[in-house]
Amino acid sequence: MSKGRGRIWEGSGRPMPRFILAYLLLLSALPCTGFLPNFWSRVLTLSWDSHTHQYITEQAVLNVTLETLTGTERPQGNAAEERARLGRGFWRAMGEVVKANAAMDFVSSTRSDPVYHFDSERVDSAVTMLRQFWAQTVLSVRAKEYQSARHSLGQLFHSLQDFYSHSNWVEMGQHSIYLHLLQPEEPAIPVAKEDTPTCMECFSPTCRNNLLPRLTNSQQHSQMLTTGYFSTFPPKPQGKCSHGGVLDSSRFLGAKGGINKDSTSPLFSPHYYLHVEAATLATEATLTVLRDLRDTVGHKDFLRVKQVPALVFVMDTTGSMFEEITAARLRAHSIIQSRANSPGQTGTFLLVPFHDPAVGPVYETDDPNQFMQHMENLMALGGGDEPEMCLSAIQLALTHSPPLSEIFVFTDASPKDAHLFDAVKALFLIRFFRQVTFLLTEDPKYTTEVSGRRRRRRRKRRIMEPLSPDRFSLYSSLSSVSGGLTIFTTNSDIHRVSAIVEDNTAADKVGTSTSETYCTSSIDQFTLTFFSLLPR
Repeated sequence: MSKGRGRIWEGSGRPMPRFILAYLLLLSALPCTGFLPNFWSRVLTLSWDSHTHQYITEQAVLNVTLETLTGTERPQGNAAEERARLGRGFWRAMGEVVKANAAMDFVSSTRSDPVYHFDSERVDSAVTMLRQFWAQTVLSVRAKEYQSARHSLGQLFHSLQDFYSHSNWVEMGQHSIYLHLLQPEEPAIPVAKEDTPTCMECFSPTCRNNLLPRLTNSQQHSQMLTTGYFSTFPPKPQGKCSHGGVLDSSRFLGAKGGINKDSTSPLFSPHYYLHVEAATLATEATLTVLRDLRDTVGHKDFLRVKQVPALVFVMDTTGSMFEEITAARLRAHSIIQSRANSPGQTGTFLLVPFHDPAVGPVYETDDPNQFMQHMENLMALGGGDEPEMCLSAIQLALTHSPPLSEIFVFTDASPKDAHLFDAVKALFLIRFFRQVTFLLTEDPKYTTEVSGRRRRRRRKRRIMEPLSPDRFSLYSSLSSVSGGLTIFTTNSDIHRVSAIVEDNTAADKVGTSTSETYCTSSIDQFTLTFFSLLPR
């Protein structure tokens, strides 16, 4: 440590202001191995106009999704309206992709591995990793494992975007993306060998023209790729380029300086003046991957990656449920019509019938006309009034529905399978279902008929036996856990009351801050620590 730096800590014996100390500690924890992860990293590095991994990914996913919908459904209205109508399912799916992208800079298994970030000239290994991410994404989509697809897609985006920030691709004067990264048949550019110098010494924060001439050559036959070394592993050979910036310890080793274009701040990015060019190419590469994925798996499956929630009806089909089934048909038809007017909101429709003892089978389709036809064929026949296998049916619905699906339960009976309550509750918590709403067409104090015998005359008679006032309490608990409703009504009022059943998953309004708030990671914890140390 230099004398000047020593005086900051020891000079007059006065302690460093706490907010400066907190800021320095926060910067030491901030990963600097790619484009900045998200909004907060722009704040902390004071580079307000930097393009982050989050911003690049969001813009690409949003644009290709709307582009796909425009080509298939011709949505009406301007772009802002279409964006707002995509629904919470879309934004949650977007959040999963962004979170998987940002996690590459925070998870210990990937944070310091140069292969995941195109660092330390590990280009060939990084290309292999990219293609593995691509293969995993395609396989997951075809297997309908959409959550897994979003995770591998986010990882792919991170490494792909890092290539343009960490390599000399931009410095070579390239104005198009490097197709060979994901297309083996395209021409490849050789990588500098370990004993080949790539950079000159740089003694200022801004390292202009510090790459050796061959590394900036625009002639294709003589081009050579390099990427910067970061920190102490792997060791940086003499004459190689560093990642650079205040968080990279390798910047002090020859050749001093760095070449990263992660941000618009010269404090963190020696080639900050090329940040916009790198971000533009990273965005174009991300768009290309999304379009290739759409062409590979088809428009229909591509749109499902963004996971539109399903509309789920769980129906008691015993003989007393005629009015309820009719009301459910009307509600389903209304919701389907509403979805038809929203871009990308067709989603999946599920119907789970039940009585006693049968449950199911699950009927699932993404064709609204077929679903309505199946609803029309549903009949209320047989079965008793009390109790029924309702929780078994809800459990079946949960295991067949994507996250954030809206579930509506129509019944007039208490659950015969109360032992499943904890299992069903757990499914709501771990699978991110947003609401379950119960429409119960019996008063909680209703009485039912039971068979009895008179001792003397030994003949059957009908008596009215009151039912337990809390027989629907498990339904109320489930609706409370999920944020839904438990609605009591009568057969005569079921049509009017069922209007409460609205499809909240089809076109939920999205706040203006959505695109920057759902990517939670350890950087947010560091930020909270920073502000807690500020003087009050």
